[in-house]
Amino acid sequence: MLGRLVWGLTFLPSVAFAPRSIVNTLLFEPDGALVPAKPLPPNPFMRDGKALVAIVRGDDPLAMLHAGLNLIGGIGRLGLHGKRVLIKPNVVNDRPPPSTTHPKVVAAVVRLVREAGAQAVTVADSSGIIRFPSSANLAATGIKQAAESAGASVLALEEEPWVRVEAASAKALPRYYVSKPVYDADVFINLPVVKTHRFAHYSCSLKNLVGIIHPRYRPSVSFLSPDWHERIAELNLAVHPHLTIADGTTLMIAGGPTSGTPARADILLVSGDRIALDAVAVALIRTFGAWPQVTEQAVWEQRQIKRAIELGLGIQGPSHIELVTQSLAGPDASFERLVATIRKDLGV
Repeated sequence: MLGRLVWGLTFLPSVAFAPRSIVNTLLFEPDGALVPAKPLPPNPFMRDGKALVAIVRGDDPLAMLHAGLNLIGGIGRLGLHGKRVLIKPNVVNDRPPPSTTHPKVVAAVVRLVREAGAQAVTVADSSGIIRFPSSANLAATGIKQAAESAGASVLALEEEPWVRVEAASAKALPRYYVSKPVYDADVFINLPVVKTHRFAHYSCSLKNLVGIIHPRYRPSVSFLSPDWHERIAELNLAVHPHLTIADGTTLMIAGGPTSGTPARADILLVSGDRIALDAVAVALIRTFGAWPQVTEQAVWEQRQIKRAIELGLGIQGPSHIELVTQSLAGPDASFERLVATIRKDLGV
């Protein structure tokens, strides 16, 4: 509670001196037609009834991405030919990784999607409210240049239209507004960073969708609310990533989300199931033992994950997950030990 109060004392003055456009955004609801929550798509990256999660270590993001997708069945399973694909990185502010997704990882995903025959590729995000405008952050982080050079268009989502969703199973947030470009995309690829978070405890696939929500409905606006974790899970009811690729090339292992303690890991996580991937991301953070909010609570007891399971947003627990792993450097004893630790922590 004290941490949230301190955040509020920082947030409110920042809003008070923010440009009028930001204040208006927080005070007034946008225009947006009521649309149904998107149906949960089938996960094409399964084997024997289990969601596959690839853990790949290497130093070339494009090679790592190819390897990770091949481990779970190949990008062809998404059927991208002729589709409109939206890729959502984490651009919370204008700082380098691990605050934000690495531009090289963004470029690798765009190139692979283009090679798979996508009709149009868009990279888009909306930053933290007091870090607006997102357009400046997309440029400052190098993500805009990387995405455009690889063949994608780039959007700052707070400048785009909204649609309203009223998810029947939501309790904390029965109505909220979602970015229309994300809702309208044929295929949605989530591209978070693996990092810690002062209030949400950790940030990965589930948390990354906060950036597609109208600022007025984000957890940070209700900074004294005790249900940050549950709100994050419920925001995921509106739209569903068809694929999640988590950037663990450099992790944040304490602090966050805007700044914190970095740790080099040279890892990508790849999965069609956001809960399974988040569980692996939490287990990975826990191996560093640096963030009590994560280390003192078992993987499957993390509140984001528990609520997401209750909502049926992915797998139901450890018996429904299978890890597939590869080190691109060849035999790697430290990587094998890391994977063994993660397996044990997950109970798989």
